[in-house]
Amino acid sequence: MPSRNIPSVRLRRIGSALRRAREDGGLTIDTACRRYGRSKSWLSTLENGLHSIDPQELADLLDFYEVPAGPLRESLLHLATHKPGKNWERAYEGRISAAALDLASLEEDADLIRTFQPCLIPGLLQLPEYTRALVMAGSRRNKRNADALVEFRRRRQRILGQPNSPRYVAIIGEAALRNQVGDPSVMNAQLQCLAEAAREKAIELRVLPESAGAYLWLAGPFDLFTLRPPGRLSVTVVEHFTRSLFVEDEAEVAEHAEIFTKLLTVSLDEDLSRELIVKVASTP
Repeated sequence: MPSRNIPSVRLRRIGSALRRAREDGGLTIDTACRRYGRSKSWLSTLENGLHSIDPQELADLLDFYEVPAGPLRESLLHLATHKPGKNWERAYEGRISAAALDLASLEEDADLIRTFQPCLIPGLLQLPEYTRALVMAGSRRNKRNADALVEFRRRRQRILGQPNSPRYVAIIGEAALRNQVGDPSVMNAQLQCLAEAAREKAIELRVLPESAGAYLWLAGPFDLFTLRPPGRLSVTVVEHFTRSLFVEDEAEVAEHAEIFTKLLTVSLDEDLSRELIVKVASTP
């Protein structure tokens, strides 16, 4: 289980926004603390995402920094008030990484999720058998926790079936449809499931065809989360071999959003994407 001293993406996002608000007001941390009446260590740890803040005190601090009513203020207060993920931590203590728990928290609190997966079916659309095959191909530690990892992913997928589910936009490389994960029956079932998911209102599924393969150099797998309520707070999660990198810098996140838009323009439309999925599924 992660130490409580490890900042979550939620606390880091609040902290970085408060730092920017302070700097935009032309205040050093010493001046802000003297005028606001709090210690330097309190504000420093808050800005670094190392402790939470009561929503009322956050509202007072935003007033102090003269942050006006609007999407940014609403999003920050929402992050401080709404804390999804506690049940995840209790249920998966010691078996699921801190990064994975952070990812689940973002999924629960997202208004929009955009994902680019060039080689694999996106996690929120995977069948348990497909997920298990991936886990069993991984490290020994993952194999030991296979049941927990498969169940964790299955539970995360519930967000797409809820009344207030986020809008989900997935770009999948054509290679992901043809890369066999598990035996042929698993792969066929996965593609059939994918074709059905593409009919859901809240899901927009697009395939990046092999003919647009030159665009694969733009990025590896990544997820873009726009947090509730819809505003200016977004986070990118970039997948690496041994870890996930949470990107919160607004300029970098905007760059990922631009790349996603570019990939979307060269992907097949929804109807053609679904037709290709069905075609690949029906090919012996």
